[in-house]
Amino acid sequence: MNKEAPIGIFDSGVGGISVLGRLTKLLPRENYIYYADTARFPYGDKSCEVVKAGVLEAAATMAEHGIKMLVVACNTATAAAIEDLRAKYDFPVLGIEPALKPAVEAAAGKSVALIATSLTLKEKKFRQLFEAYREKGEIVNLEAPGLADLVENGHYRDEAARAYLSQLFDGVKADTVVLGCTHYLFLWELIREFFPAAEIIDGGSGLARNVCRTLMEQRLLKAEGEGSMTVLSSAEASFLPRFDSFFQDILSILALLSHKMS
Repeated sequence: MNKEAPIGIFDSGVGGISVLGRLTKLLPRENYIYYADTARFPYGDKSCEVVKAGVLEAAATMAEHGIKMLVVACNTATAAAIEDLRAKYDFPVLGIEPALKPAVEAAAGKSVALIATSLTLKEKKFRQLFEAYREKGEIVNLEAPGLADLVENGHYRDEAARAYLSQLFDGVKADTVVLGCTHYLFLWELIREFFPAAEIIDGGSGLARNVCRTLMEQRLLKAEGEGSMTVLSSAEASFLPRFDSFFQDILSILALLSHKMS
């Protein structure tokens, strides 16, 4: 497979930009295609069949562009369609799931709050993950219908988002907070206000490391030249004009995270 071929990254909307931002920092020489299924957004309250149809359609479009890897940067889409994608395509297909394992390990038997969409919490893939770790810590699953919608519409630093989170977190105490949707990283600064001492974990960093590792193992890493970025959407008129703003905002949040961990 051609090393120069792009990496395809998929999400229902802007959430996957949180993974794309990490990848452009780790692998700046790679070529990327970002596809947002904004015509079907939000995924979290859709049926598994509707979500799967959107994922397969996006994957087919990116396959036509000759991608060397597909990164499903959406927890809901991973739960609904990852096995179908792996059965259909020869290139590597990587997905994301709520980072419950590292969260439980970080909490060391203390409390963990996990925020996710309705469909993610209902799907078999998450239920299996939850059953594997529920006895290893105090875990509360917080269903957050409409939260990704707020982010998608740019409400992740304002009073609308703060009011939603205030209601969601009412009475919740946690030593570790798991962001079970890639949209939620945009809310990192607000979530920090509610849990100033907690560790806030998302699956994006682990997925980005997995992308790097897989590219190296399969000798697909593009080590020379400048990288490029192509942005596609199933509703381009509503998404493309907003992409640059979201991308710059997530880079700012990632810079804050890097500073906090240094």
